[in-house]
Amino acid sequence: MNATKRKFNALLNGIGNKSTTSLSYKEVNNVSSTDITTTSDAITQAKKRRISGEDTMEGDKNSPPRKTVVRKFASTAIPHKKSASVATSTPTNESPKYAPWDRVAFLKRLKSFSNLTDWTPKPAKVNEVEWAKRGWVCQKFERVRCCLCNVEILVKLNKKEVDGKEEPVYVRENIEDALVEKYVELIVTSHDEDCLWRKRGCDDSIFKLPLNNPPATIENLQERYKELCSRAENLPYMFNMRPPPELDLDSIIGYLPQDILAVSTKSGAGGNTPTTEVNRVALMLALSGWQGHTHERLGAQQGSVSCQACFRVLGLWLFKSKQVNAAGEETHGAIVNCLDVVKEHRDYCPWRNPASQNGTKAAAKSGTSAMAGWEILMRVLKNEYYLRHGKQTSPIPKTPKQVAPDAESELGESIEDVEDTKSRDEEDKKRWARLRRVKSLFDTKGSKKLQSSKNKGAG
Repeated sequence: MNATKRKFNALLNGIGNKSTTSLSYKEVNNVSSTDITTTSDAITQAKKRRISGEDTMEGDKNSPPRKTVVRKFASTAIPHKKSASVATSTPTNESPKYAPWDRVAFLKRLKSFSNLTDWTPKPAKVNEVEWAKRGWVCQKFERVRCCLCNVEILVKLNKKEVDGKEEPVYVRENIEDALVEKYVELIVTSHDEDCLWRKRGCDDSIFKLPLNNPPATIENLQERYKELCSRAENLPYMFNMRPPPELDLDSIIGYLPQDILAVSTKSGAGGNTPTTEVNRVALMLALSGWQGHTHERLGAQQGSVSCQACFRVLGLWLFKSKQVNAAGEETHGAIVNCLDVVKEHRDYCPWRNPASQNGTKAAAKSGTSAMAGWEILMRVLKNEYYLRHGKQTSPIPKTPKQVAPDAESELGESIEDVEDTKSRDEEDKKRWARLRRVKSLFDTKGSKKLQSSKNKGAG
């Protein structure tokens, strides 16, 4: 009943009022009905083509229902293309090609020059550090390339013409100075004119070791020490080492906490037992910036150590004595006489060179004592010890010296005599001090004037 009333009201409202909206509504209904018929026809035609075969398929290619179906599939394929474009535009973690302030990027460029088969030693003005500061990387066989403008240069410093033939030059002092000055200019001018590395390179302080954070510095020292202790069987003997005279190993052991030098060793039962025995050779190498070498493809190399600042790699077998007797004395020497833990670094390494650690301007100033990396590390350990314990405590425990039994009585008598003389001298000093104080009480102003006049008359 209600439905018939609604229909009747709608009929009354629609009499004599045929607006454009009603016409458009009819048109829309017609269009929608035609779309429905075309889609239904398309479905029936698709069924017929599957049944009839290839002849009917070729005949229906140009039919209108086929076009509507194609448009439908094309409209549904658009979101797939959009999602694919979004997936390809994901950001990457690639480092910027121009970052003169980035020390990690600088060391990465410098490491490309570490292979001696690709890059031979050059004079200080055109060595690998100067090329790396201006954005150059080594491309093998004395060839460098800019990481930003991709300009390549063939550096022919180590070749000299003799009788019309080129001969290699392996000694840096034999390279002509004019050729060196030419390549000093080419380090800058070889870049493209719009290249940023041509306008500004890295600062002199880019090579500086990050030793200003004591906890991180001590933690890195501990990691290097543990890596070297894992190679204890391949390390040289203590008499094969040549530390600098200022490197006092006993004092440094006293500065360091005992838990830092504790290393777990394999026991006979197959477990790991911590030991507090200090491996002095490993500690000496770790204090000088050396650590266990790990090859990029071959992994950890037990017989080699390396520096992560100058990328020098040392084979430990060159410095270890070949034969040692039961008493610990050398019977067959090593290939290389000794291992100088500081001088084995490259000349420009901040562990060795104060100018690389502090900058050329700071090192050139008169009145300032620029220190190398290993010296700064010793000072950091010393300051940290005094901050923990105070300056009154001594880091080195005093151990009494052992004395032969026959000389104990004579030594005891001499010590007693020395102590008696010292005590007598101290008592005499105290007595004379008391006498001076008592005498000063009886001195008056008149006696002082009389004494002064007598002295003038005698003069």
